[in-house]
Amino acid sequence: MLLYPLRETEVGEMVYFRQQDDRWAQDRLGTARDTMASSGCLVCALAAGLDMQAERLGLDFYMTAGALNEALGEASAYTDSGAVIWGSISDAIPGAESYVADSVKAEEIDALLEQEIFPVVKVRVKGVGAWHWVLITGADADGYLCMDPMAEEGTPVPLSTFQDRVYSVRAVYFTRQ
Repeated sequence: MLLYPLRETEVGEMVYFRQQDDRWAQDRLGTARDTMASSGCLVCALAAGLDMQAERLGLDFYMTAGALNEALGEASAYTDSGAVIWGSISDAIPGAESYVADSVKAEEIDALLEQEIFPVVKVRVKGVGAWHWVLITGADADGYLCMDPMAEEGTPVPLSTFQDRVYSVRAVYFTRQ
C-alpha cells in the first residue's frame, strides 16, 4: 500500500544501528543460519525504536542491536528460521510490549508517532527488491522519514526510497508506568 503521512511529526534525535556493524554483523539470529548482516534489519530497527522511546520517556534503558539480538535469542523469541516471535518480545525485554497491525494505515502510524512509539514497517529494497524492515522516525511535508539499517549514513532516509510502499506495520514499545 502506498503510504503518506496525514501530518508532520518531528524526527528529533535519532538512534541509528547498522546491520553491517562489526560488533554484531556475524551474530546469528537465534539458531538460524541468517546473521545480523544478512537479515538483522528488523532487530536493528526495533533496538533503535526502543532506545529512542526510552530517551523521550526518561527511562534508564539503552540496548544496542547486538544486545537485543542476544536477548531475543536467550528468550527463544526467534523461530528456527530467524523470524521474530512477536508474542515473546516481552520475555526478552521486560516492560516492553509488541503490536502487530492488521493493516497499513497512515492514521495508525501517525498515532503511534504521536505517542512516541516508533513503528517498523516492511518494505521492499528500492520498492521492488528483497523484503526489508525500516523504522519510521517522523514525517515532513514530503513524507515519512526512516532509520534504514542498511544505509551507510546515520541520517533519516525518506520512505520514498522504497517507493512509499509499506506491506506491514509492527511496533515494540514500553508501557507507560
